[in-house]
Amino acid sequence: MRRTQRLGRYHLTERIAYGGMAEIFRGFTYDADGFRRDVAIKKLLPHYVEDQQFKDMLTDEQKLVSHLRHPNIAEVFELAEVGDTLLVVMEYVDGKDLRSVVERGRQRTLFLQLDDIAYVMARAVDGLHHAHMARDDQGDPLRIVHRDFSPSNILVGYDGTVKICDFGIAKATHNRVQTKTGIIKGKVKYMSPEQAFGRKLDWRSDIFSAGSVLYELCTGEAPFQAANEIDLIFAVRDAAPRPVRDLNREIPGRLATVIDKSMSRSRSGRYQTSMEFRDALLGFLREFNPTYRRTKLSRFLKKLWAEEIEQELRAMEDFVLAAPEPDEDFGRNLIADALGPNAAFSKFNPNPTRTTAQDQLEDPVHHARTEIIDSRRHADRENQPSGSTVKTQKPEEELPGDKTQVTPPRRS
Repeated sequence: MRRTQRLGRYHLTERIAYGGMAEIFRGFTYDADGFRRDVAIKKLLPHYVEDQQFKDMLTDEQKLVSHLRHPNIAEVFELAEVGDTLLVVMEYVDGKDLRSVVERGRQRTLFLQLDDIAYVMARAVDGLHHAHMARDDQGDPLRIVHRDFSPSNILVGYDGTVKICDFGIAKATHNRVQTKTGIIKGKVKYMSPEQAFGRKLDWRSDIFSAGSVLYELCTGEAPFQAANEIDLIFAVRDAAPRPVRDLNREIPGRLATVIDKSMSRSRSGRYQTSMEFRDALLGFLREFNPTYRRTKLSRFLKKLWAEEIEQELRAMEDFVLAAPEPDEDFGRNLIADALGPNAAFSKFNPNPTRTTAQDQLEDPVHHARTEIIDSRRHADRENQPSGSTVKTQKPEEELPGDKTQVTPPRRS
């Protein structure tokens, strides 16, 4: 048996990733009712913690994300300073990122089908639209641009849920630290032409990036390829990928049109909002597979990751809680003022108040609820205040027969 590592309000278990900026752990805490709440924890590497300018930038970025409450965006709970450690604590998605799903599929010759691809991307760009339309507490638009939309930043749960994450280089009007025009940030492979030129961006840049991801998922090839990053930047600037149907004849014409429009080199030629893009994807999905359910995606993922799911369950059973500390130090949440007085983190406690049974460490059975595609439900969200939590409605029994409502495009 292994003991969890205590940091602030959280118990850290398995390290699930390691990068140049942080270690990422799976962890958990307990809510006000004593039930376990799983979280993902980014533990920043020491040299970043010592950089005050970096801490200011990170605080700005996480305050920005704190305004986003949407079923398709992974929620951020804390930017916690605990002693000499800095933690970004966010919602844990029990699944994998889309990049890992694609790579594992290639290894096992199990590939996402076109209806699954359309569903995943429709949900992802729905989250993007919420970010693009978000407002601050005074009602002023934040004008968020993600700038790093890629398969690595799309999380797909084993139950078929889809959430976008990592707004780490997102740009908004309220940031204290602004990136100068001409500085390129993000993954070149999925950049828009204007981003590759280092120009000022609006949300149509994210739409192009989402189109690039859709292109790659449907064809199995990235839209832009080159021997080195400099040549890749020039290829992205030209924005002239091979037609998708040259690479995959199985792609229906309607879906090819959606991809082409999302990746127009001209901003005015693209979908003008992510909602418009989402509605086009849902329109294709209704035509291609009218009876599509999220459980289809869930079954695919559980088959693809069957061994890992079992291993993850067994690994969690090996942990026991770290002993309670006499002096509880929950640290300081650097974005507490942006989250508000009743934020979820304020009710988290590392010590269970309801039960200490070992089965609290075990994951619930991986189970997917059926979800019906209905864009009308999503359209209602646009009338919600940006700071409010949107509750998922119960699924309807049948797909609606009316046409998808599309938001009229803005003039460029």
